[in-house]
Amino acid sequence: MILHPTIKIETEHLTLQPVEESNIDDILEHFTTTVTRYMPFNPQGDRKDIIRFVEESKRTLLQNTDLVMVALDSNEEFIGCCGIHNITKESAELGLWLKESSQGKGLGTEMIAALIGFLENNFTLQYIVYPVDEDNIASRKIPEKLGFIPAKKYKKYKNPVTNLTILEYRKYYP
Repeated sequence: MILHPTIKIETEHLTLQPVEESNIDDILEHFTTTVTRYMPFNPQGDRKDIIRFVEESKRTLLQNTDLVMVALDSNEEFIGCCGIHNITKESAELGLWLKESSQGKGLGTEMIAALIGFLENNFTLQYIVYPVDEDNIASRKIPEKLGFIPAKKYKKYKNPVTNLTILEYRKYYP
């Protein structure tokens, strides 16, 4: 499948669509140190960083390697970002983050289930990867609910004093 900027994925509560310049302020506001506690990112609150993120997301969409999306609720309010990354003939990697007020409501599971459905309907893969910090119990529940199994564990640099211990879940296809 060729990815394109007009892709929309509808779920029961959400609309997922490719990230655009109009999302910069929402991302800047909600991509906080609390939200990224278990992620290999250290947000500095710099608008230029978010602009580069959006530009890079649009570039990799056109290269057909990544689909970075914003999640909007039924009122078209921003709730977070998700994505399909490193798409190859063998695999693709899923990820997401939710603004603090949207966490704990099952929306992460809904987002990942929608991305899995999109992949299953449009790509032939050997497996899907979902990496999560082993201490992030809430996020670990998402792949576990959706039939993923732990495949490997590794360290990932976060900052000079913190390394994350990533548990890589995988969902295999015959």
